[in-house]
Amino acid sequence: MTDIYKLIHPNKYFDDYISRNVRPDGRKFDEQRSIKLNLNAIKTSEASAVVKCGNTTVICGITLELATPKAEEPDNGFLVTNVELLPLCSSKFKPGPPSDHAQVVSNTVCDLLMNSKCIDLKDLCIVSDKLAWVLYCDMVCLDNDGSVVDACMTTLMASLKTLSLPTVTYDTETDDIKVDPNVRKPLKLTGLPVATSFAIYQTPQSNIVLTDPTAYEEEMCGGIGANLIVCWNQGVLCGVQKFGGGNITSERHKEMFRVAKERSKIVEEVILTCSNEEFKK
Repeated sequence: MTDIYKLIHPNKYFDDYISRNVRPDGRKFDEQRSIKLNLNAIKTSEASAVVKCGNTTVICGITLELATPKAEEPDNGFLVTNVELLPLCSSKFKPGPPSDHAQVVSNTVCDLLMNSKCIDLKDLCIVSDKLAWVLYCDMVCLDNDGSVVDACMTTLMASLKTLSLPTVTYDTETDDIKVDPNVRKPLKLTGLPVATSFAIYQTPQSNIVLTDPTAYEEEMCGGIGANLIVCWNQGVLCGVQKFGGGNITSERHKEMFRVAKERSKIVEEVILTCSNEEFKK
C-alpha cells in the first residue's frame, strides 16, 4: 500500500515524512548515506575504482596516452574527464547522444577538479613542447539514485590516488620514445577534493535542506539533480555550484558548508584507507 500511495500521491507522500522531520529512507535531514569503495575494479585500465553511495553506483577507469602539449601551454599535460549516464542507471535517460544532464554532470566534475588545484598539469609534462601525458578519466553511472556528482568525485579521486605513471624517455634528436611500464612513479596529488550535494525543499513555513539527496528527493525538490553542490579539499573550500532551488538564509548556508566539510573528512578517510591497503598488496 505504501508504494501505491507513493505512486499516486508522490508530493503528499513526501510531505508526510518531511513534516515529521524525517526522510522517506529514515535519515535525518543532514545525514549522508553509507559509502562503499572498491579499487582496481577494471583490470584493463591503469587505475580504477567503483563507489556505492547508498544505491548510487559509479565506476571510473583511467587510461593513459602520450601527446604533444598545446602550443599555448607547452609545459602542461592533459586531464580529460567524461561522465556517462546510461539508460542502465535510470529510466530517465535514453539511448543516443549524451543528455543535457549528463553534460552538466561531466562539466561540474571537471570544474570542481580543476578549481581544487589538486593536480598540477605541469606534472604531466615529460618534455616541454614535445611530449606530455593525457589522462582519460571515464566515469560510468551504473545506478543513479541521486547525488551522482558526489559519487563521481569520490570514484575519480580514488582512481587518481592509486594511479602511477610509467617512466618515459624521449630522445630530442631522433624523437624516439621509450616507455618502461615496470618503473613507475605515483601521480602527485595535492589533497582529495570531496563534493557534497544538497537538495532544497520549499515548504510554506521555510526551505528545508537535505544532505546527499536520493533521486526521489531530487525530483521532489524540482529537478533531476541536486540544487546545490559544495566541494572541500582538505579544509579549503574549492567550489560551490547552485542549480535552481529556493533561497536559503546565510545561517543555512553556513550549516551546509559545515556539513559538507565534515563529510569531506569522512570520504577522504575512506579513500586514504582503501588506497593504503591497495598499495600494501
